[in-house]
Amino acid sequence: MKKYRLGMTYRTHLLVLTTLILTFTSVMSQDKEQKKEIKKSQILLGEAEKALKEDHFPLAEADFRKAIALNPKDEIGKYNLGTAYYNREMNEVAMKRFQQAAAVATEKNEKHKAFHNLGNTFMNEERYKEAVEAYKNALRNDPNDDETRYNLALAKKLLEDQQQEGGDDG
Repeated sequence: MKKYRLGMTYRTHLLVLTTLILTFTSVMSQDKEQKKEIKKSQILLGEAEKALKEDHFPLAEADFRKAIALNPKDEIGKYNLGTAYYNREMNEVAMKRFQQAAAVATEKNEKHKAFHNLGNTFMNEERYKEAVEAYKNALRNDPNDDETRYNLALAKKLLEDQQQEGGDDG
């Protein structure tokens, strides 16, 4: 009887199988670790909100930052920290957080909220040109929001007045 030789030897099959198993377990382990970090991030977000309600801003800020570091692809921590800064009239850092939230947001309503609040921070700083752009971006994500539409009209009017006075912000 004639023996036919297969393309791969037993050792090669074993090596390929072992590599596949190790790769699979590595991926599964990374997935578990990522889920743990996301869960911990969510807990920290809850603790940060609680600290804000109890007027412990430094603690809330630290928890928000930890949550963001654990789950940087999520917009919630960035948005909520931006809102906390906004409420404390810390516009420059609020702007950065709203920009980050808008950049990672995947849902239109989340992008809308981030751009809308970004526009509000620009308005506070009398940076009307940037406010106009932020409100336009907000409306691209939710064209039916009357408050954003009003804010856009106001920002345009204030920009026009600013330019007429010779105080162009750009």
